[in-house]
Amino acid sequence: MTDVSVTLNGEQRRAAVAFAELPDLAFIDEWKDKLGADTESKRRDAVDLAQLARDSFLAHTRIQQIYVNGVEEIATRIKDDEHVELAGLVLLKCDWFPDSGVIGICHFRRSWCNSVILDYLAVHPFIAKAPDGYPYIVSGAGSALLWFVSDIARRNKCGRLWGEATHGSRGYYKHMFDLDAVEDLILADKLHYLECAKKELVWRAEGDANKMEAEVRQLYKVEAENPPLIGRRSFVVSPSRTLAYHFLQLPTHVQMQVAKVFGLPGDTEEGLRDEILFRALFRQATESGKLADLWKEVETKHPKGRPEENPFR
Repeated sequence: MTDVSVTLNGEQRRAAVAFAELPDLAFIDEWKDKLGADTESKRRDAVDLAQLARDSFLAHTRIQQIYVNGVEEIATRIKDDEHVELAGLVLLKCDWFPDSGVIGICHFRRSWCNSVILDYLAVHPFIAKAPDGYPYIVSGAGSALLWFVSDIARRNKCGRLWGEATHGSRGYYKHMFDLDAVEDLILADKLHYLECAKKELVWRAEGDANKMEAEVRQLYKVEAENPPLIGRRSFVVSPSRTLAYHFLQLPTHVQMQVAKVFGLPGDTEEGLRDEILFRALFRQATESGKLADLWKEVETKHPKGRPEENPFR
């Protein structure tokens, strides 16, 4: 984890950037519950983009995309293969915000040509735009996540960092990367992403010379006016990947029950587990024309399954 500095009602607080694990992802339900039927655009965007970041992670993890578990692992994998494509999902966590233990999320990738792609960045909806009278005003959550990813680009000598700004956040990214202009595309070469990476957003122990510089105060002002959201709503999880990660989320004994319905594996084939088992199962269902049956079996057993919406029927 990396400790970073944010503020709560103008007072410095410590938060931690941590690489996400599956049990962490329940936070999205907290965000949705707090938002309720609220239709304010910036708060709705924050929840929607966080949901898409989570869905992207679930769609790709353990099936195709390499997800790293730490900053050092990125350098190690690049050293082993200079063209490796990998991804990361990080959360900004704290224990002092009353409405959620997770106050921000960022999904990013490293491309084969050593660019960093920001797929999604979002903060808690009440941080993106506080409701009238809301007593907990947090500043710096999005900036801390952006600093973290920019520092990864710096560490690995990446050629550029890019992503897709929302209409309401482009002014923030213009300021953060010192760019001439930003429309939908954020394109920061090394010179410009270093403008973000060099900012003093890491945590310093209370009692040190810890007062915010004028530059950081200005940054927080721009962030309040233009919440730093990144992402696209056009991300679509294919039916095959929905089926895959729903299967992989089932308990092992339930996975085995599903597999046995399709005659796989036999009692002696104990080596087939998790994604290996799913690949064999998916291939068998495809070859026998029973993908619709496999969908029904998995979705019926998954707590959030939708067996009636069968794309393979």
